[in-house]
Amino acid sequence: MTMFKRVFSSVLVGSLLIVGNAFAEETPLEEKMDEVSGCLKSLRRAGDDYAKALVFVREAQVALIECFALSPAMIEKMPEGKEKAIAMANYKKTLAASYQTLCDLELAYLSEDEDKIDDAKDAVKKSRKDGHREFIEED
Repeated sequence: MTMFKRVFSSVLVGSLLIVGNAFAEETPLEEKMDEVSGCLKSLRRAGDDYAKALVFVREAQVALIECFALSPAMIEKMPEGKEKAIAMANYKKTLAASYQTLCDLELAYLSEDEDKIDDAKDAVKKSRKDGHREFIEED
């Protein structure tokens, strides 16, 4: 195989993988988490309108609660048994911790204290990263 064909084949395969991932359907959990994320991104639009920010935080809380009824794809793929039950319990524990950070964010907005709000936002971001690191499969 010539060098051109090897490079072309590599580019073609890489492109197909990217396109394939772009059209992959989201799971119900991914859709719900996107909803949570969207609510939190909306906080930027709220600016210092605390009442508006509280609406977005509370919408995120509702969406996150709905995630308790769903399972990450990586857990779904596990065979039934103790390991799967432990993974599911850890997933719910992680969701509960994330919900707590959203409650802390709500309290921060209710206090109208920018330092508390910034700290709570940082905690929400960290919680999100921790959950993704543990429950999202790497491609």
